[in-house]
Amino acid sequence: MTATDRPGTSAFERTLDRIGSDIVEGRLASGAVCTVEGLTARTGHSRSVVREATRVLGGLGLLEGKAHVGHTVLPSERWDWLQPRVLRWSLASGRRDATLLAIRELRTATEPECARLAAERRSGAAGLELRAIGDALLDAAAAQDVAAFLDADLRLHRLLRQAAANPLLDRVGDAIDAALRDRVDRLPAGAIDLDDAALHRDLASAVERRDGDAAAAAMRAIIVRTA
Repeated sequence: MTATDRPGTSAFERTLDRIGSDIVEGRLASGAVCTVEGLTARTGHSRSVVREATRVLGGLGLLEGKAHVGHTVLPSERWDWLQPRVLRWSLASGRRDATLLAIRELRTATEPECARLAAERRSGAAGLELRAIGDALLDAAAAQDVAAFLDADLRLHRLLRQAAANPLLDRVGDAIDAALRDRVDRLPAGAIDLDDAALHRDLASAVERRDGDAAAAAMRAIIVRTA
C-alpha cells in the first residue's frame, strides 16, 4: 500500500509516492527530464513539497538533478534497491514478479548464513528472546492475528541479524523486512500457515541451542515456503 492509498498521510509522502511510483512503473521513463513546475502540476502539490520529494528521490537513485536542466529519470540499474521505498513501489508495480524473485535470491544467499552466525554468536539474552518470539509467532498463527504475526516475524528476523553481528548482513535487513510486510499484507483472512509458524519456532530453538546447521536448514525451509 502506498501513501496515496493511506488516509492521514502528509502531502510530502503522497508526492514522493506519486513520483516514485510513476518512475518505477515507467510512466516517467528513464531519461525523461522533469521540471519542478511539471512535477507540481503532475502531483497537485506545492513547489516546496516537490523539491523535497525530488531531493529524496535523488538519494534513492531515481532522479538526478542538474542546474538549469531539471531532474533526469535514472535507469533501474541506478536505483538503490535495498531501500524499502524502492522495493515497496516495485512490489506494487508491474515489476512485482521480478522483484519477488530478486528478493528470494537475496534471502537464499544471505539468511541461512545469518541464522548460522546468530546460533554461533548470540548472547544469552538473545536466546531467551528468540524462544519468546517463536512462541508468539505460534500464538498469532493459531489466533490468525495478522498484525501480531507480522510484528513477531519482523522481530525474529531483526534479532537474528543483530545476533549474527555482521554489519553487511544487517545492511540487507530493510529489504527483507519490506518483503515480509508485503507478503503478510497480502494474506487473505485465515491464511496464516501454522506449519510456517512452526518452522520459525524451530529456527528460534536451533539458534537458542547454538545449532548452526539446524538454524541454517530451518531458514532455508522458511524461504522455500514463504519467499
